[in-house]
Amino acid sequence: MVTIDDRRRRPESEVSPHGWTWQKILKLPDLARFLETHSVALTPEQIGLMEGLRAATAVATVVAIAWSLNAPTLGWAAFGAFWTCLSDPGGPDRDRAFAMGGFALAGTIIAPLASAMAAFGPPTAALVIFVVVLLCSLSRALGQAAAQSGMLASVVAVVAVSFPRSPIQGIELGGIFLAGSLWALMLCLLLWRIHPHAPARRSLVAVYARLDDMLSDLLVAFRTPTIDKEWTAQSADHRRSVRNAIERSHALVARLPDKGDIERGYISATLDLADQVFAMLIAIGHNTRNGVPESDRADFLRTMENLRKGLAEVSKQSARRVPNGQLLADLAYQMNADRDRHNRFFSKVNKQCATAFGWAARQYPPFTAGPNPNRAQTDANDRAAPGSLTPSVLRYALRTALAVVIAFAAAQALDLANSFWATMATVVVMQPGASATWRRSIERILGSIAGGIIAAAGTVLLSTQGAVVLAIFPIAAATIALRSVSYTLFVAFLTPLFVFVSELLQPGHGLAWARAVDNVVGSLVGIAISSLWPERVKDEMEATVAKAVRANLAYADLVMRGANASDIDIRRARRASGIASTAAETCRQRLVLDGRRRSARLDEVADVLTGLRNLAGATTVLWLEGDGKEFDGTRIEEINRLEREFDTGSYIAPLDCGARNIGESSAEDFSVSVRNLRTALASYYAARVQGRPPLLC
Repeated sequence: MVTIDDRRRRPESEVSPHGWTWQKILKLPDLARFLETHSVALTPEQIGLMEGLRAATAVATVVAIAWSLNAPTLGWAAFGAFWTCLSDPGGPDRDRAFAMGGFALAGTIIAPLASAMAAFGPPTAALVIFVVVLLCSLSRALGQAAAQSGMLASVVAVVAVSFPRSPIQGIELGGIFLAGSLWALMLCLLLWRIHPHAPARRSLVAVYARLDDMLSDLLVAFRTPTIDKEWTAQSADHRRSVRNAIERSHALVARLPDKGDIERGYISATLDLADQVFAMLIAIGHNTRNGVPESDRADFLRTMENLRKGLAEVSKQSARRVPNGQLLADLAYQMNADRDRHNRFFSKVNKQCATAFGWAARQYPPFTAGPNPNRAQTDANDRAAPGSLTPSVLRYALRTALAVVIAFAAAQALDLANSFWATMATVVVMQPGASATWRRSIERILGSIAGGIIAAAGTVLLSTQGAVVLAIFPIAAATIALRSVSYTLFVAFLTPLFVFVSELLQPGHGLAWARAVDNVVGSLVGIAISSLWPERVKDEMEATVAKAVRANLAYADLVMRGANASDIDIRRARRASGIASTAAETCRQRLVLDGRRRSARLDEVADVLTGLRNLAGATTVLWLEGDGKEFDGTRIEEINRLEREFDTGSYIAPLDCGARNIGESSAEDFSVSVRNLRTALASYYAARVQGRPPLLC
């Protein structure tokens, strides 16, 4: 019996050839994988050192000026600079200028308005907070970058109401804020430019590390006769995390300029190759899930070794601004020459991988001086469609505004020191789903406690104000550098940053623990409101399951009609099915965390998702063995029948269950997968719509 820990004890021959890095020495990839399977994001590949140093320069410069002039009000310039750096979404300068400039403009208007209105008393301040947070939260409808800027604008409002000013003083406050924001804008967009492709390259390296990890899992399974259920579930979770990593890279690439960007062509080709290798690994896992016959073991190991060499080379080249495709082309040639002759499936895998690696190599120098002209259109399809003001966005905005007002009232009632930290915490932890708010709140509480300890230790060790000024630079750098890595780490450094700036410009006692307490209070308010007024995700579960089923059936139908489908069409359909299945799995996991297992029929959903994974694997295996020829019309009719039954909810008896045996043909395995999915869908339909007990095999 294999356990989770046994997976990580790999033989020396299975150690990843990507080379030792400081991340591997610290076991960050292993930790990231463990946390991803528990819905906690940790992406060590996204450590932005240069972004952190740039933001630290923006903040520390302003803080040093404010301290030297003994002008605490200039602290607003430091906050403006920091929040402007935080609103930087990356990507093309136009998008960055729009997001950062939009935040700077909104903050400049909101800060004096909220500060002046707060002078009329807490009720007026609460009303201002409600209106501003409501309007800013609606920015979620415009996309992720706008949502980030809107959230930060809400933070400006909840902080400004804690500093009541006269209208003239409020205008002065807004001017100081604008000066800090403009300084950060000038530094980020003009004076200290960072190559926009750096995050995408880092993301690609992480994708190939995850693919290598997935390959190692297959080798462990090959050497282990019995796999326990826990490992099977963890493998499914890891496959979802690999798909999510690939999609994160697609999102980063989609933000890059469409035209005249040679390096984008290299990155796109490498990402396209990752999609194909991912499909190959899924097919191998499906084909060998019940074991590898003794006669095929040498072919299996040879195929895996070829894949591992290819992954290692692509990982090395993907980290370079100008990759060299010669070595990869040589590997592809050797892989094609080393094709297995005894087993048809592994021979096809070798052939497909050799073709994929060879195609990627031809997109790199010295074979090409620029990107494939067809890639721009492909990548354009990855761009997110403009958002819209949906009812769910409106409900989220109302929940957030209500929660912030309640947090403001609680802070006033408890007479919390620096109470704006509590309302700030509520703004940032509120998420559309209750489970997401829980996770974000717990991460913020843990980060605040850790940050409070760091801040308390710092106030003891840093005996002079000059030392505090110097300490602000590395802390600000770490805060921004880790913002895309882990929210807990981000908050752990954000806390001492705010404490040190506050103590430097407005000295006080116990600020470290006051911030920790305020963050706990604000986070608990966010949890309470999200739990009492949760988003309706049951309907979302049904919609995502339906989308996943249709996408996987469309992929299967396209492969069955292989003679009429191009390789590009099949790859797109395969990716669409993977994205849809991942979305459904993520939605189910969110509902489980919300405690909705019974009401949303999540056990039946799990069976459907397992059936979809098996169908996708069986379909990919058939595609590998198909040679582009049409399959038996019986297989096409099986798919069409299941589509009709799913659309009408009328599943025709008998519902046969099956299991694949070693040596069974791929076509028979495909039929078994269709029957098992049909049974799972019938059980899900009966439990969800008709209230009948699940149909069991």
